[in-house]
Amino acid sequence: MPRKGRPWITANQVTLARLIPMPVLSWLTYQGAHEGFQQSNPYFWGALIAGTLIGCTDWVDGILARKQGPTVLGGLLDPIADKVFIAFAYTPFADVNFVPWWACGLMFTREFFITALRSAYEQRDLSLKTSYIAKLKTWTQMQGMGVMLLFPLVGNSDFLLIVFSVGTALPIVLMLGYWLIKRKLWKGAILMTASNAFVLAVFLYDVHQAPRLIMIYVVLLTWASGIDYIVGGWKQLRGRGDFTRADFVRLLGSLTLPMLLFAVLVYTETPPWPIFVILAFELAVGGLDNLLSHHKVATQALAWGGRVLGVSLLLGGALLLPAYATALMVVAAAISVIGVTAEFVRGRAYYIDALID
Repeated sequence: MPRKGRPWITANQVTLARLIPMPVLSWLTYQGAHEGFQQSNPYFWGALIAGTLIGCTDWVDGILARKQGPTVLGGLLDPIADKVFIAFAYTPFADVNFVPWWACGLMFTREFFITALRSAYEQRDLSLKTSYIAKLKTWTQMQGMGVMLLFPLVGNSDFLLIVFSVGTALPIVLMLGYWLIKRKLWKGAILMTASNAFVLAVFLYDVHQAPRLIMIYVVLLTWASGIDYIVGGWKQLRGRGDFTRADFVRLLGSLTLPMLLFAVLVYTETPPWPIFVILAFELAVGGLDNLLSHHKVATQALAWGGRVLGVSLLLGGALLLPAYATALMVVAAAISVIGVTAEFVRGRAYYIDALID
C-alpha cells in the first residue's frame, strides 16, 4: 500500500506496463498472416484491439505525468516505449510482405538518424525547436498501423467509405468548434484531416494497394517530421567545425543498422526474434544516449562503434552467408543486449530519479 500522499499508480509504471504486451501484438500479427488476410481472421482482430489498447496507455501515462509532474526517468521511458511499440507493430508487417520491407527500414532509419543527430547537438548545447509534425509523428505511425489492418478485416467497402469520409471531415468540424470555444487553432486537426484524406484517396484508387501506399505515406511524413533537425541543426553542427569520430560512428550506424535488419528479416531464413531484440534494444539506448550527451558523458567512438558497427557487420555477414544467418544473428543480438545493458548500467545515476519503494 502506498504511503500517504503517494499515488497508487505512477506514469512510469504505466509506461513500463505498456512494454509487456508488445510481443503479444507481434505474435498476433504473425498468427493472423498464417491464417490469411480474411475478414474472419481472429488474430488480426486481436492485433487491432491490442494495438489500440497499448496506444491508449500512452494517453493514460501522459495524463498521469501532467498530474504528478515530470521525471527524468519518465522522459526517458516514454519515447522508448513509443518507438518499441512501433517496432513490434510494423516489423511483422514487413516480414509477411504486408508492406514493403524497405519502407519499414527507411522509417526506422529516420528514427536512428535523428536520434544520432540529437546526441551530437546535445553534446554541443545546440537546441532546436521541435516541429509540430514531429510531435504528431508517433500518433500518425500508430494510426497507420490500425488503418492498414482495417483493409483485410472489413470487407464492406461502403462501411469503409463512410468511416474514412467521416474521419476526413470530423477533425475540421472539431477544430472549428474548438476555435469557437477557446479562440485557439487546433493545428493537429489539419494533419489528421490530411492523413485521413490520403487514406480515403488511396481507398478509392485501389483498395488492394492501400496498405502499401499508406505505409509509404507514413514513411514520408516520418522523414518530414525530422527535416528541421536535418537541415537547420546540421548547418549549425558543420559550422562549429568540431565533428568527431563519435559523431561519425553514430551517424554511420544509424544509416546501416535499420536497413540491414529488415533485409536480413526478408531475405534470410533466420527467425525474427533476433531482429526484434536488436531493434528494441538499439531504439531504447538512443534515448539514453541523448540524455548522457546532454550531461557530456556520452559513450566514446570505440565503444559505440564496436557495438553498432559490429552488429552491422554481422548483419551483412548474414546476408552474404545465409546458411549461417541464424548463428550470426544470435551473436549480433547478444552483442546488442550486452552492450546496451552496459550503457543503461553505466548511466543509471542520470535517469533513476523516482524509484518506487
